[in-house]
Amino acid sequence: MGRTGTGKSTLGNLLIGEPHDNGPFDTSAQMDSATQECSTATMFINRVPYNIVDTPGIFDTREGTVPVLNKIAKTINKCEHGVKAILIVLDAGRFTEEQKNVLNEIRTFLGKDATNNIISVFSRATKRQTIDRNVMRGDWNHFVDSFIQGIGNRWGISPNPDIFSPHEKTHKVRLSEIKELISSIQGVYTTEQLEKNRKKQAEERQRKEEFEKEVKREYEEKLKEDVRREQWRREEKFMKVMEKMKQEQEKQKRREEKLMRQMEKMKEEQEEQRKQEREEYRREIESMRQERAMNKMLESLTLFANQTAHLFCDH
Repeated sequence: MGRTGTGKSTLGNLLIGEPHDNGPFDTSAQMDSATQECSTATMFINRVPYNIVDTPGIFDTREGTVPVLNKIAKTINKCEHGVKAILIVLDAGRFTEEQKNVLNEIRTFLGKDATNNIISVFSRATKRQTIDRNVMRGDWNHFVDSFIQGIGNRWGISPNPDIFSPHEKTHKVRLSEIKELISSIQGVYTTEQLEKNRKKQAEERQRKEEFEKEVKREYEEKLKEDVRREQWRREEKFMKVMEKMKQEQEKQKRREEKLMRQMEKMKEEQEEQRKQEREEYRREIESMRQERAMNKMLESLTLFANQTAHLFCDH
């Protein structure tokens, strides 16, 4: 089980000894899950046969979580002898809030009874993380570390087929560790435990819904009463506001009338000033015109005088 795109199908193919991308479980590099229905295959651990069930991804981008969990529940119910181990696949490179939501979703779905049957498997690990388990552990955040401790420290690493070939020692050792964890689990997770947990969840949801309905009803009643009181307060406040607005409007009207008078007075003063300026300008122009006329006349007289004096000199 795990989030869409974490490599669940790849792990299933590796556990049964098939090529990671050419086994009974469909793989995809896309974020949409290649596994849309639960599919099965058989593997052997110490010659003991085990049915592997590859499940659709939690938070699948096409179906959503609830339909996927319903499919998984139907598959578990078909396991008449119970489930030996539940491998929760986590992306080693992305310890995100979504990953936290996936773990919470799975734990809620399976219930506490599944704790002793859960194994966490980290996929897409780096070369250093895969070779040295301490490096992997050092990269966990607090939530993942707490989750691993809560399931009895059962965890393994799915070797990255892009880094390790099936013939390399690290590849074989990491798959062997996962198989040993599976075979070492005591007891099985039964359909009765799943149904018991699902019934408990349904009852809790019903209680929660009933509680929410009651809270909503009380809230609505209180809201109605609050609305009535608020309506009365608002009406009273409205009347006061209206009265105050009326007074303010009257004040504003008086202020506007005063302002209009002031503006009218200013307009008259400005008009009077413009008249004075125009008259002063006119007088200046008239004075300049008269001055030019006087100067011209003086020039004419001066010329005439000069000409007359010349005539007198000739006689």
